[in-house]
Amino acid sequence: MTVKFLRKFLLVSLLLLIPLAPHRAMAEQEDEVTRSLGLSEEQPDDISRLPRPASLIAENVTVVTADEIARLNAHTVADVLQTIPGVQMDLLQTPGGILLYDILGSPNRHVLVQIDGVPQNFVSAENLAHVGMIPIQMIERIEVVKGAASAAWGSALGGVINIVTKAPVADRGAAGLASASIGKKATSDLRGEVSGTSDGFGYYLTGGTIRSDGLRGGNNVDFSHGFGKITYDFLGGAKATLGLDARYADTGTMASTRYNLAQTGATHYLDGYLALQVPLAERASLEVTGRGGVRDSADRRTLLAPGLLVFNAQTREVHQGYTAALNLGDAHQGVKTGLEFERIGVSQAELVQHRPGSDADLSLTRYSAYANGTFTVGRLSLLPGVRVDHLNLLDDAVSATLGATVRLGENTLMRGYAARGYSLPLISFFGSTNGEVQHELQQVTTVQWGMESSAIPYLWLKGMLFNNNVWNVQEYDYQAGVMLKQRQRRQGVDLELRTSPWYGFALTGAYTFTDAINSSTGAELDGSLTGPRHAVKGSLSYNNTAAGLTCVVTGNYTDWKLDTPGAHPVATLFDLHVNQKLMPSQDNSPELFFSVRNIFDAKLYQYDFHQAAPRWFEIGGRFRF
Repeated sequence: MTVKFLRKFLLVSLLLLIPLAPHRAMAEQEDEVTRSLGLSEEQPDDISRLPRPASLIAENVTVVTADEIARLNAHTVADVLQTIPGVQMDLLQTPGGILLYDILGSPNRHVLVQIDGVPQNFVSAENLAHVGMIPIQMIERIEVVKGAASAAWGSALGGVINIVTKAPVADRGAAGLASASIGKKATSDLRGEVSGTSDGFGYYLTGGTIRSDGLRGGNNVDFSHGFGKITYDFLGGAKATLGLDARYADTGTMASTRYNLAQTGATHYLDGYLALQVPLAERASLEVTGRGGVRDSADRRTLLAPGLLVFNAQTREVHQGYTAALNLGDAHQGVKTGLEFERIGVSQAELVQHRPGSDADLSLTRYSAYANGTFTVGRLSLLPGVRVDHLNLLDDAVSATLGATVRLGENTLMRGYAARGYSLPLISFFGSTNGEVQHELQQVTTVQWGMESSAIPYLWLKGMLFNNNVWNVQEYDYQAGVMLKQRQRRQGVDLELRTSPWYGFALTGAYTFTDAINSSTGAELDGSLTGPRHAVKGSLSYNNTAAGLTCVVTGNYTDWKLDTPGAHPVATLFDLHVNQKLMPSQDNSPELFFSVRNIFDAKLYQYDFHQAAPRWFEIGGRFRF
């Protein structure tokens, strides 16, 4: 039996076992899948823009909680996104590094990433947010909206990754955690947190470092981070939150002695925000926020033949934003309307070549007004939304959405929506050869619909069909030095299923198919532009609370459909994560954990000098107090 056959056999076995699990799970007393499905009337208490239960969300949304993140022994948001159906990371390399990603065929520059309402996208660097440089210790949950969401979020043609940080621990003056791990190539992750609440005043503080000599050559990482949040509950129900986020990373992206090629980068984030939530009446509240910060990046490349390329680009973005939103009604009958202002000052320079258009000093301002509502009649809920954005350097944008959810039974839901959305064009020296900003926004019309059900006991199923028509899609031709614009169609299916636990065991599975073509020529698009054509994800987990033991095996099969000669575009990656409490009966018991990533050392790459991380081991411990 070959190793390649064994990989496929294990992944297929995970998926084939899932339909059998419900029959054995009948011994369980409760249907935990139904509870996690969100088919309840409970309204989440958070600052998310999804303030309603899953049964009243028309979009294709996946939520990952802090407990699920902890079981994966994840380092950054990138590790978590790799396990979410419909989301695909380009290459998981050394933790804390730079990497690309896509959602249902939409590349990262079409995806908005936010932490507590603060955007993380570098508008000057192809609108990329560095999800590999967002540590997971501070995260309470990650909400992923898969599809156009501009009516609520603005520049979000392909989706949203909304990160909600942890709230201060209630009813305790001080509680905390210290964690440390070490793995291959001196890859270490040191972090800690402390939190508490007293007399209406709450605080949450965390910080740490990720260091590595590089799991691949030239892929070294030096990453430091710190995050703090202070909250205060006023008499009468008002609440104020002050947050500060600082991150620094200096990483090696790739290196090849064969081609005399090397690339390194540095990224700095310093963000702060102040949010105030004020109840105005029983069914009315006001939210006011202010935010600001600085984002710095450096991109250093060398290619000593041919052309003797030496490249050193540096960018600074200074951003600020203000929002005011009024909530009227509740999750079933309500409207949220608001106004926003954002200003981003961009200064960038290429210090070596000084090509035309390489230097820029500009300010992008955006004035926005939006309204999104929920109107429920019996089993039917209608979810309309509209947003208008006025931008000083670009065309104005009008985004709209109309969604609906219908309860077909106690545990079956049908949902769907149609939307028009946009994303910012490339505002950088890559976007223009003469220094002029492209005025046309990248735009999309989308239709998605599907069903979600737990009607089969102990088995949860979800399926969504999607069809996206995108135009003004910008692709930079590095050889010719010109910007190309395309019309693209991306359509496919996103399937998920999950079982309830059976004697501690639980299974998940997912399949995403994406068909992406150039609408003008009918030619199929290369996977490097739109992500995998086929992607399969699965996991087998075991949880024994009495013994304090959790184990998770994850599998991720991808077929990138690349045309690059010598590429290795098809692979199945397996990871194993084990967590053991030393004193299972105590909530604050110390824990030991162990992970093996890429168990079978699978190869995945577009170019042999830029490969996914090989098999690597990690061991560590956590101490809570």
